[in-house]
Amino acid sequence: MPEPVIVVSYDPDWPRRFDQESAVRGTVFAGSDAAIEHVGSTAVPGLGAKPVIDVMVGLLHLAEAESRY
Repeated sequence: MPEPVIVVSYDPDWPRRFDQESAVRGTVFAGSDAAIEHVGSTAVPGLGAKPVIDVMVGLLHLAEAESRY
């Protein structure tokens, strides 16, 4: 049986948590063309959401990511 989806009220701490996650990824992609974005429902102020911070890393060239892992 699938686990239930739990949606919680907006947490004003979510942007700070994204900033922390973004900083970690920023060190991995330092010097690249990476764009690190807060996406998903936790990125929308005032919106209830699943309490999971979604992070998207965009690159112009996939080889950039492959060379770092």
